[in-house]
Amino acid sequence: MNENVAGNSGGHSINGILLPTDPADLFIVLYDLLPDRPFRGLTANQWYRDETVHHLAAQICEDVTTYGNADTALIKETVQQYGHQGLFTALTGLDQALATTNPFNGARCASALNKIARRYNEKNQLNDPDGPTAGKLLPRCTRPGKLVAQPTGKPDFFNVHRVTAENCRNVHHVGFKQRNGAHFTGKKAIPIGSAPLLESYRDLQFEFDVRDGITYYKVSPVDERLRDRINHVVKKLDDSGAEIGVMPESTLSNALAAHWGTHLGQTPEGSRLRWILLGTGPLGEGDPPPNRAVLVDRSTGETILTHDKMHGFTMGQGQADRWQLPERPEHELAAEYLEHGGTVTVAETAIGRVAVLICEDVKQSTDWEAPLRAFGVSHLFVPLFSSPISNQMPPRWDVQAAARCVEVVGAWVVLANSLAVGAHMEHLPLETCFNTLVIGPRLPRPLDNGDCDAQFGRSENGTELARVVRPDHQGRAARGDPEEGPLPTVQRGGTG
Repeated sequence: MNENVAGNSGGHSINGILLPTDPADLFIVLYDLLPDRPFRGLTANQWYRDETVHHLAAQICEDVTTYGNADTALIKETVQQYGHQGLFTALTGLDQALATTNPFNGARCASALNKIARRYNEKNQLNDPDGPTAGKLLPRCTRPGKLVAQPTGKPDFFNVHRVTAENCRNVHHVGFKQRNGAHFTGKKAIPIGSAPLLESYRDLQFEFDVRDGITYYKVSPVDERLRDRINHVVKKLDDSGAEIGVMPESTLSNALAAHWGTHLGQTPEGSRLRWILLGTGPLGEGDPPPNRAVLVDRSTGETILTHDKMHGFTMGQGQADRWQLPERPEHELAAEYLEHGGTVTVAETAIGRVAVLICEDVKQSTDWEAPLRAFGVSHLFVPLFSSPISNQMPPRWDVQAAARCVEVVGAWVVLANSLAVGAHMEHLPLETCFNTLVIGPRLPRPLDNGDCDAQFGRSENGTELARVVRPDHQGRAARGDPEEGPLPTVQRGGTG
Protein backbone atom coordinates (compact mmCIF):
# COMPACT_ATOMS: atom_id res chain seq x y z
CA MET A 1 0.00 0.00 0.00
CA ASN A 2 1.39 3.41 -0.99
CA GLU A 3 1.77 5.62 2.10
CA ASN A 4 2.34 8.78 0.04
CA VAL A 5 -0.83 9.42 -1.90
CA ALA A 6 -1.45 12.88 -3.36
CA GLY A 7 -1.30 15.56 -0.70
CA ASN A 8 1.49 14.00 1.35
CA SER A 9 4.84 15.30 0.15
CA GLY A 10 6.78 14.86 3.37
CA GLY A 11 8.46 11.62 2.38
CA HIS A 12 11.19 9.88 4.34
CA SER A 13 14.90 10.51 4.59
CA ILE A 14 18.13 8.63 3.95
CA ASN A 15 21.03 9.88 6.01
CA GLY A 16 19.12 13.09 6.66
CA ILE A 17 18.28 13.69 2.98
CA LEU A 18 14.54 14.11 2.47
CA LEU A 19 13.07 11.80 -0.16
CA PRO A 20 10.41 13.60 -2.23
CA THR A 21 7.40 11.57 -3.27
CA ASP A 22 7.35 13.00 -6.79
CA PRO A 23 8.91 10.21 -8.93
CA ALA A 24 10.98 12.56 -11.12
CA ASP A 25 12.28 14.61 -8.20
CA LEU A 26 13.02 11.41 -6.28
CA PHE A 27 14.94 9.97 -9.23
CA ILE A 28 17.26 12.99 -9.22
CA VAL A 29 17.87 12.74 -5.45
CA LEU A 30 18.69 9.02 -5.62
CA TYR A 31 20.74 9.35 -8.82
CA ASP A 32 22.92 12.00 -7.22
CA LEU A 33 23.35 9.83 -4.11
CA LEU A 34 24.53 6.80 -6.10
CA PRO A 35 28.31 7.04 -6.65
CA ASP A 36 29.96 6.43 -10.02
CA ARG A 37 32.35 3.76 -8.74
CA PRO A 38 30.03 0.74 -9.26
CA PHE A 39 29.70 1.72 -12.92
CA ARG A 40 33.42 1.75 -13.62
CA GLY A 41 33.77 -2.03 -13.39
CA LEU A 42 31.31 -4.92 -13.49
CA THR A 43 29.33 -4.23 -10.32
CA ALA A 44 26.45 -2.32 -11.92
CA ASN A 45 26.20 -4.90 -14.73
CA GLN A 46 25.83 -7.62 -12.10
CA TRP A 47 23.14 -5.61 -10.35
CA TYR A 48 21.33 -5.17 -13.65
CA ARG A 49 21.07 -8.95 -14.08
CA ASP A 50 20.14 -9.69 -10.47
CA GLU A 51 16.67 -11.23 -9.99
CA THR A 52 16.13 -9.50 -6.65
CA VAL A 53 16.82 -6.14 -8.28
CA HIS A 54 14.28 -6.89 -11.01
CA HIS A 55 11.66 -8.05 -8.53
CA LEU A 56 11.95 -5.04 -6.25
CA ALA A 57 12.22 -2.61 -9.17
CA ALA A 58 9.01 -4.01 -10.66
CA GLN A 59 7.28 -3.51 -7.31
CA ILE A 60 8.45 0.11 -7.14
CA CYS A 61 7.39 0.71 -10.75
CA GLU A 62 3.94 -0.76 -10.16
CA ASP A 63 3.50 1.34 -7.03
CA VAL A 64 4.42 4.56 -8.86
CA THR A 65 2.30 3.88 -11.95
CA THR A 66 -0.68 2.99 -9.76
CA TYR A 67 -0.60 5.88 -7.31
CA GLY A 68 1.46 8.54 -9.13
CA ASN A 69 3.76 9.05 -6.15
CA ALA A 70 6.64 7.00 -4.81
CA ASP A 71 6.34 5.03 -1.58
CA THR A 72 9.34 6.60 0.13
CA ALA A 73 9.09 4.18 3.06
CA LEU A 74 9.66 1.30 0.62
CA ILE A 75 12.48 3.20 -1.05
CA LYS A 76 14.16 3.90 2.28
CA GLU A 77 13.79 0.28 3.37
CA THR A 78 15.28 -0.95 0.06
CA VAL A 79 18.27 1.37 0.33
CA GLN A 80 18.90 0.59 3.99
CA GLN A 81 18.83 -3.16 3.28
CA TYR A 82 20.86 -3.22 0.05
CA GLY A 83 22.97 -0.05 0.14
CA HIS A 84 24.18 1.14 -3.24
CA GLN A 85 22.49 -1.82 -4.91
CA GLY A 86 19.27 -0.65 -3.27
CA LEU A 87 19.74 2.82 -4.74
CA PHE A 88 20.22 1.23 -8.15
CA THR A 89 17.12 -0.90 -7.63
CA ALA A 90 14.97 2.07 -6.69
CA LEU A 91 16.29 4.06 -9.68
CA THR A 92 15.53 1.15 -12.01
CA GLY A 93 11.93 0.99 -10.78
CA LEU A 94 11.44 4.74 -11.06
CA ASP A 95 13.02 4.69 -14.51
CA GLN A 96 10.60 2.03 -15.69
CA ALA A 97 7.67 4.08 -14.41
CA LEU A 98 8.90 7.33 -15.95
CA ALA A 99 9.33 5.54 -19.30
CA THR A 100 5.55 5.66 -19.67
CA THR A 101 5.74 9.47 -19.84
CA ASN A 102 8.32 9.48 -22.65
CA PRO A 103 6.72 10.83 -25.85
CA PHE A 104 9.55 9.43 -27.98
CA ASN A 105 9.16 5.72 -27.18
CA GLY A 106 5.52 5.26 -28.17
CA ALA A 107 4.50 4.01 -24.73
CA ARG A 108 1.11 4.80 -23.23
CA CYS A 109 1.40 7.06 -20.22
CA ALA A 110 0.14 5.60 -16.95
CA SER A 111 -2.85 7.75 -15.99
CA ALA A 112 -1.44 8.29 -12.52
CA LEU A 113 1.61 9.93 -14.11
CA ASN A 114 -0.29 12.32 -16.37
CA LYS A 115 0.83 15.14 -14.10
CA ILE A 116 4.46 14.43 -15.06
CA ALA A 117 3.62 14.14 -18.77
CA ARG A 118 1.83 17.50 -18.58
CA ARG A 119 4.77 18.98 -16.72
CA TYR A 120 7.10 17.93 -19.52
CA ASN A 121 4.74 19.42 -22.12
CA GLU A 122 4.46 22.70 -20.25
CA LYS A 123 7.83 23.05 -18.51
CA ASN A 124 10.10 20.99 -20.81
CA GLN A 125 11.33 18.79 -17.95
CA LEU A 126 10.03 15.84 -15.95
CA ASN A 127 11.02 17.12 -12.51
CA ASP A 128 9.30 20.05 -10.86
CA PRO A 129 11.18 23.28 -11.72
CA ASP A 130 9.87 24.75 -8.45
CA GLY A 131 10.60 21.59 -6.48
CA PRO A 132 13.50 20.48 -4.29
CA THR A 133 15.92 19.44 -7.05
CA ALA A 134 18.36 21.47 -9.13
CA GLY A 135 18.92 20.87 -12.83
CA LYS A 136 16.62 18.80 -15.00
CA LEU A 137 15.36 15.31 -15.71
CA LEU A 138 14.52 14.71 -19.38
CA PRO A 139 13.06 11.77 -21.31
CA ARG A 140 15.67 9.98 -23.41
CA CYS A 141 15.43 10.32 -27.18
CA THR A 142 18.89 9.08 -28.19
CA ARG A 143 21.89 7.12 -27.03
CA PRO A 144 25.53 7.67 -27.97
CA GLY A 145 26.27 6.01 -31.30
CA LYS A 146 29.53 4.48 -30.11
CA LEU A 147 30.19 0.75 -30.29
CA VAL A 148 29.34 -0.85 -26.94
CA ALA A 149 29.16 -4.44 -25.72
CA GLN A 150 27.88 -3.41 -22.28
CA PRO A 151 26.77 -0.15 -20.61
CA THR A 152 29.83 1.95 -19.88
CA GLY A 153 28.63 4.53 -17.37
CA LYS A 154 25.81 5.47 -15.03
CA PRO A 155 23.73 7.33 -17.67
CA ASP A 156 23.73 4.27 -19.97
CA PHE A 157 21.58 2.24 -17.57
CA PHE A 158 18.58 4.56 -17.61
CA ASN A 159 15.99 5.91 -20.03
CA VAL A 160 16.06 9.43 -18.69
CA HIS A 161 18.78 12.09 -18.74
CA ARG A 162 19.94 13.60 -15.46
CA VAL A 163 21.08 17.10 -16.41
CA THR A 164 22.93 18.87 -13.62
CA ALA A 165 22.76 22.59 -12.95
CA GLU A 166 26.33 22.82 -14.22
CA ASN A 167 25.30 21.15 -17.50
CA CYS A 168 22.57 23.78 -17.85
CA ARG A 169 24.87 26.73 -17.31
CA ASN A 170 25.63 27.53 -20.98
CA VAL A 171 22.52 25.94 -22.51
CA HIS A 172 19.35 27.86 -23.36
CA HIS A 173 16.68 25.17 -23.04
CA VAL A 174 13.38 25.88 -24.78
CA GLY A 175 10.25 24.05 -25.88
CA PHE A 176 8.38 24.19 -29.13
CA LYS A 177 4.65 24.17 -28.47
CA GLN A 178 3.82 21.92 -31.42
CA ARG A 179 6.34 19.24 -30.53
CA ASN A 180 3.74 16.66 -29.50
CA GLY A 181 1.15 17.52 -32.11
CA ALA A 182 0.73 15.98 -35.55
CA HIS A 183 3.50 18.23 -36.82
CA PHE A 184 5.51 15.67 -38.77
CA THR A 185 4.34 12.67 -40.72
CA GLY A 186 4.14 9.37 -38.89
CA LYS A 187 7.20 7.91 -40.60
CA LYS A 188 10.43 7.49 -38.69
CA ALA A 189 12.55 8.75 -41.60
CA ILE A 190 12.40 12.52 -42.11
CA PRO A 191 13.60 13.84 -45.52
CA ILE A 192 16.07 16.74 -45.46
CA GLY A 193 16.16 19.39 -48.19
CA SER A 194 19.54 21.13 -48.32
CA ALA A 195 20.15 23.77 -50.99
CA PRO A 196 23.51 25.53 -51.45
CA LEU A 197 22.07 28.98 -52.41
CA LEU A 198 25.63 30.30 -52.93
CA GLU A 199 27.19 29.29 -56.26
CA SER A 200 30.32 31.44 -56.37
CA TYR A 201 32.02 34.38 -54.72
CA ARG A 202 29.91 36.71 -56.87
CA ASP A 203 27.12 35.93 -54.41
CA LEU A 204 29.15 37.25 -51.48
CA GLN A 205 30.74 40.43 -50.19
CA PHE A 206 34.11 40.09 -48.46
CA GLU A 207 35.34 42.87 -46.19
CA PHE A 208 38.76 43.06 -44.54
CA ASP A 209 39.72 45.61 -41.93
CA VAL A 210 42.58 46.13 -39.49
CA ARG A 211 41.67 47.21 -35.96
CA ASP A 212 44.13 47.53 -33.11
CA GLY A 213 46.69 45.64 -35.16
CA ILE A 214 44.36 42.66 -35.81
CA THR A 215 43.02 41.79 -39.25
CA TYR A 216 39.30 41.01 -39.34
CA TYR A 217 37.12 39.70 -42.13
CA LYS A 218 33.38 39.69 -42.64
CA VAL A 219 31.41 37.63 -45.18
CA SER A 220 27.90 38.74 -46.18
CA PRO A 221 25.53 37.56 -48.91
CA VAL A 222 24.70 39.85 -51.82
CA ASP A 223 20.98 40.19 -51.19
CA GLU A 224 19.82 40.88 -54.74
CA ARG A 225 21.53 37.73 -56.05
CA LEU A 226 19.81 35.43 -53.52
CA ARG A 227 16.23 36.71 -53.37
CA ASP A 228 15.05 34.94 -56.49
CA ARG A 229 17.00 31.79 -55.57
CA ILE A 230 15.20 31.69 -52.22
CA ASN A 231 11.87 31.77 -54.10
CA HIS A 232 12.94 28.77 -56.19
CA VAL A 233 14.30 26.90 -53.16
CA VAL A 234 11.07 27.31 -51.22
CA LYS A 235 9.08 25.91 -54.13
CA LYS A 236 11.47 22.98 -54.52
CA LEU A 237 11.28 22.26 -50.80
CA ASP A 238 7.49 22.25 -50.99
CA ASP A 239 7.45 20.04 -54.09
CA SER A 240 10.17 17.59 -53.02
CA GLY A 241 8.61 15.98 -49.98
CA ALA A 242 11.28 17.43 -47.71
CA GLU A 243 10.12 17.97 -44.14
CA ILE A 244 13.11 20.02 -42.96
CA GLY A 245 15.05 22.52 -45.08
CA VAL A 246 18.64 23.42 -44.14
CA MET A 247 20.56 26.31 -45.73
CA PRO A 248 24.33 26.93 -45.37
CA GLU A 249 26.39 29.54 -43.53
CA SER A 250 26.71 33.11 -44.90
CA THR A 251 23.38 33.01 -46.74
CA LEU A 252 21.37 35.25 -44.42
CA SER A 253 21.10 39.00 -43.80
CA ASN A 254 18.47 41.25 -42.24
CA ALA A 255 16.92 41.85 -45.66
CA LEU A 256 17.00 38.17 -46.66
CA ALA A 257 15.50 37.11 -43.33
CA ALA A 258 12.61 39.47 -44.08
CA HIS A 259 12.31 37.98 -47.58
CA TRP A 260 12.14 34.46 -46.16
CA GLY A 261 9.31 35.79 -43.98
CA THR A 262 7.16 36.41 -47.05
CA HIS A 263 7.13 32.64 -47.67
CA LEU A 264 6.23 31.69 -44.11
CA GLY A 265 2.93 31.57 -42.30
CA GLN A 266 1.16 29.10 -44.58
CA THR A 267 1.96 25.73 -46.11
CA PRO A 268 0.77 24.99 -49.66
CA GLU A 269 -1.47 22.00 -50.14
CA GLY A 270 0.58 18.84 -50.59
CA SER A 271 3.73 20.26 -48.99
CA ARG A 272 5.28 18.28 -46.16
CA LEU A 273 7.75 21.02 -45.27
CA ARG A 274 7.68 21.75 -41.53
CA TRP A 275 10.90 23.57 -40.59
CA ILE A 276 13.49 25.65 -42.40
CA LEU A 277 16.92 26.55 -41.10
CA LEU A 278 17.27 29.83 -42.98
CA GLY A 279 21.06 29.73 -42.97
CA THR A 280 23.29 32.11 -41.05
CA GLY A 281 24.65 35.61 -41.41
CA PRO A 282 25.19 39.00 -39.76
CA LEU A 283 21.79 39.76 -38.22
CA GLY A 284 20.71 42.69 -36.09
CA GLU A 285 22.33 46.08 -35.79
CA GLY A 286 25.29 45.22 -33.55
CA ASP A 287 28.87 46.14 -34.40
CA PRO A 288 30.27 43.59 -34.63
CA PRO A 289 27.12 41.60 -35.41
CA PRO A 290 26.55 37.99 -34.43
CA ASN A 291 26.77 35.30 -37.08
CA ARG A 292 23.28 33.99 -36.34
CA ALA A 293 21.37 30.91 -37.50
CA VAL A 294 17.56 30.94 -37.44
CA LEU A 295 15.34 27.84 -37.42
CA VAL A 296 11.68 28.58 -38.18
CA ASP A 297 8.35 26.82 -38.49
CA ARG A 298 7.17 26.76 -42.11
CA SER A 299 3.45 26.99 -41.43
CA THR A 300 3.41 29.65 -38.71
CA GLY A 301 6.65 31.59 -39.21
CA GLU A 302 7.40 31.08 -35.53
CA THR A 303 11.08 30.98 -34.58
CA ILE A 304 11.94 27.62 -33.05
CA LEU A 305 15.46 28.63 -32.05
CA THR A 306 18.37 30.87 -32.93
CA HIS A 307 22.07 30.24 -32.46
CA ASP A 308 24.92 32.74 -32.49
CA LYS A 309 28.22 31.32 -33.68
CA MET A 310 30.48 30.80 -30.68
CA HIS A 311 33.82 30.20 -32.38
CA GLY A 312 34.86 32.44 -35.25
CA PHE A 313 36.96 30.87 -37.98
CA THR A 314 40.49 32.25 -38.23
CA MET A 315 41.95 32.39 -41.73
CA GLY A 316 45.39 30.84 -41.55
CA GLN A 317 48.45 31.68 -43.57
CA GLY A 318 47.70 31.11 -47.26
CA GLN A 319 44.02 30.37 -46.58
CA ALA A 320 42.76 33.17 -48.84
CA ASP A 321 45.05 31.95 -51.64
CA ARG A 322 43.97 28.32 -51.29
CA TRP A 323 40.33 29.36 -51.44
CA GLN A 324 41.06 31.87 -54.24
CA LEU A 325 39.12 34.59 -52.45
CA PRO A 326 38.43 37.69 -54.56
CA GLU A 327 39.70 39.89 -51.71
CA ARG A 328 42.80 39.09 -49.66
CA PRO A 329 43.90 40.35 -46.25
CA GLU A 330 46.93 42.59 -46.18
CA HIS A 331 48.15 40.86 -43.04
CA GLU A 332 47.59 37.24 -42.08
CA LEU A 333 46.13 35.86 -39.81
CA ALA A 334 42.53 37.13 -40.09
CA ALA A 335 39.83 36.75 -37.43
CA GLU A 336 36.12 36.56 -38.16
CA TYR A 337 34.42 39.85 -37.33
CA LEU A 338 31.52 38.86 -35.11
CA GLU A 339 30.09 39.03 -31.63
CA HIS A 340 30.62 35.56 -30.22
CA GLY A 341 27.67 33.64 -28.85
CA GLY A 342 27.92 32.27 -25.34
CA THR A 343 25.26 29.55 -25.25
CA VAL A 344 23.82 26.67 -27.24
CA THR A 345 20.03 26.54 -27.58
CA VAL A 346 18.46 23.11 -27.12
CA ALA A 347 14.81 22.74 -28.14
CA GLU A 348 12.35 20.03 -27.15
CA THR A 349 10.47 19.19 -30.37
CA ALA A 350 8.31 16.58 -32.06
CA ILE A 351 11.29 14.74 -33.57
CA GLY A 352 13.61 14.87 -30.57
CA ARG A 353 15.97 17.29 -28.89
CA VAL A 354 17.36 19.75 -31.45
CA ALA A 355 20.34 22.13 -31.52
CA VAL A 356 22.28 24.16 -34.10
CA LEU A 357 26.02 24.79 -34.36
CA ILE A 358 27.74 26.86 -37.05
CA CYS A 359 30.81 25.59 -38.92
CA GLU A 360 33.81 26.11 -36.61
CA ASP A 361 31.57 25.50 -33.57
CA VAL A 362 31.29 21.81 -34.37
CA LYS A 363 35.08 21.50 -34.49
CA GLN A 364 35.71 23.39 -31.25
CA SER A 365 33.79 20.95 -29.09
CA THR A 366 35.25 21.68 -25.65
CA ASP A 367 32.48 24.07 -24.59
CA TRP A 368 29.41 22.25 -25.84
CA GLU A 369 30.07 18.52 -26.06
CA ALA A 370 29.50 17.61 -22.40
CA PRO A 371 26.23 19.56 -21.97
CA LEU A 372 24.78 18.36 -25.29
CA ARG A 373 25.60 14.79 -24.31
CA ALA A 374 24.00 15.34 -20.91
CA PHE A 375 20.86 16.79 -22.52
CA GLY A 376 20.75 13.93 -25.01
CA VAL A 377 20.55 16.06 -28.16
CA SER A 378 19.22 13.86 -30.96
CA HIS A 379 19.48 16.23 -33.95
CA LEU A 380 22.18 18.74 -34.77
CA PHE A 381 22.03 21.08 -37.78
CA VAL A 382 25.38 22.55 -38.85
CA PRO A 383 25.53 25.20 -41.62
CA LEU A 384 29.03 25.47 -43.16
CA PHE A 385 31.03 27.92 -45.24
CA SER A 386 33.95 25.78 -46.30
CA SER A 387 35.60 23.82 -49.04
CA PRO A 388 33.51 20.89 -50.29
CA ILE A 389 32.60 18.04 -47.95
CA SER A 390 34.65 15.01 -48.96
CA ASN A 391 34.14 11.27 -48.66
CA GLN A 392 37.85 10.55 -49.00
CA MET A 393 39.88 8.86 -46.27
CA PRO A 394 41.18 9.89 -43.87
CA PRO A 395 38.13 12.05 -43.13
CA ARG A 396 38.48 15.82 -43.15
CA TRP A 397 37.73 17.96 -40.11
CA ASP A 398 34.01 18.42 -40.88
CA VAL A 399 33.22 14.73 -41.41
CA GLN A 400 35.40 13.78 -38.46
CA ALA A 401 33.64 16.30 -36.19
CA ALA A 402 30.20 15.15 -37.33
CA ALA A 403 31.08 11.49 -36.73
CA ARG A 404 32.25 12.38 -33.24
CA CYS A 405 28.85 13.99 -32.54
CA VAL A 406 27.23 10.72 -33.55
CA GLU A 407 29.48 8.56 -31.39
CA VAL A 408 29.65 10.77 -28.29
CA VAL A 409 26.27 12.54 -28.27
CA GLY A 410 24.14 10.18 -30.35
CA ALA A 411 22.87 12.96 -32.61
CA TRP A 412 21.85 12.85 -36.23
CA VAL A 413 24.04 15.55 -37.80
CA VAL A 414 23.21 17.54 -40.93
CA LEU A 415 26.17 19.36 -42.52
CA ALA A 416 24.94 21.90 -45.09
CA ASN A 417 27.54 23.64 -47.25
CA SER A 418 27.33 25.97 -50.25
CA LEU A 419 29.09 25.65 -53.61
CA ALA A 420 30.97 28.97 -53.35
CA VAL A 421 34.37 27.82 -52.14
CA GLY A 422 34.42 24.63 -54.21
CA ALA A 423 33.61 26.53 -57.39
CA HIS A 424 37.02 28.23 -57.13
CA MET A 425 39.01 25.09 -56.26
CA GLU A 426 39.00 23.51 -59.71
CA HIS A 427 41.65 20.90 -58.87
CA LEU A 428 39.24 18.95 -56.67
CA PRO A 429 37.80 15.78 -58.31
CA LEU A 430 34.01 16.02 -58.61
CA GLU A 431 33.39 12.47 -57.48
CA THR A 432 34.79 13.25 -54.01
CA CYS A 433 32.98 16.59 -53.51
CA PHE A 434 29.63 17.07 -51.79
CA ASN A 435 27.71 19.95 -50.26
CA THR A 436 25.60 17.95 -47.80
CA LEU A 437 26.27 15.17 -45.34
CA VAL A 438 23.67 13.57 -43.11
CA ILE A 439 25.24 11.18 -40.63
CA GLY A 440 23.68 9.36 -37.71
CA PRO A 441 23.78 6.31 -35.46
CA ARG A 442 23.67 2.90 -37.10
CA LEU A 443 20.33 1.42 -36.07
CA PRO A 444 19.52 -0.64 -34.14
CA ARG A 445 23.17 -0.52 -33.04
CA PRO A 446 26.64 -0.36 -34.60
CA LEU A 447 28.54 -3.62 -35.02
CA ASP A 448 32.00 -2.12 -35.58
CA ASN A 449 33.93 0.96 -34.58
CA GLY A 450 33.11 3.99 -36.70
CA ASP A 451 29.98 2.30 -38.03
CA CYS A 452 27.69 5.26 -38.82
CA ASP A 453 24.89 5.83 -41.31
CA ALA A 454 26.45 8.39 -43.69
CA GLN A 455 24.58 9.91 -46.65
CA PHE A 456 26.63 12.19 -48.91
CA GLY A 457 24.55 14.55 -51.05
CA ARG A 458 25.34 16.78 -54.02
CA SER A 459 23.67 19.72 -55.75
CA GLU A 460 24.55 21.04 -59.20
CA ASN A 461 23.52 24.64 -58.60
CA GLY A 462 22.40 27.01 -55.87
CA THR A 463 18.70 26.13 -55.89
CA GLU A 464 18.94 22.37 -56.36
CA LEU A 465 18.32 20.22 -53.31
CA ALA A 466 21.17 17.84 -52.52
CA ARG A 467 20.43 14.25 -53.49
CA VAL A 468 22.19 11.23 -52.03
CA VAL A 469 24.93 10.04 -54.36
CA ARG A 470 25.27 6.28 -54.25
CA PRO A 471 28.76 4.77 -54.50
CA ASP A 472 29.59 2.68 -57.55
CA HIS A 473 30.91 -0.89 -57.32
CA GLN A 474 34.40 0.41 -56.57
CA GLY A 475 33.18 2.55 -53.68
CA ARG A 476 33.57 5.87 -55.48
CA ALA A 477 30.74 8.38 -55.70
CA ALA A 478 28.79 7.94 -58.91
CA ARG A 479 28.65 10.86 -61.34
CA GLY A 480 25.00 10.31 -62.25
CA ASP A 481 22.34 13.02 -62.22
CA PRO A 482 21.77 13.96 -58.55
CA GLU A 483 18.05 14.29 -59.24
CA GLU A 484 18.01 10.50 -59.59
CA GLY A 485 18.98 10.05 -55.95
CA PRO A 486 16.74 10.39 -52.90
CA LEU A 487 16.82 13.18 -50.37
CA PRO A 488 18.91 12.31 -47.32
CA THR A 489 16.92 11.49 -44.20
CA VAL A 490 17.25 11.60 -40.43
CA GLN A 491 15.43 9.35 -38.00
CA ARG A 492 13.08 10.50 -35.27
CA GLY A 493 14.41 10.45 -31.77
CA GLY A 494 13.73 7.34 -29.72
CA THR A 495 14.89 5.49 -26.65
CA GLY A 496 17.08 3.10 -28.65
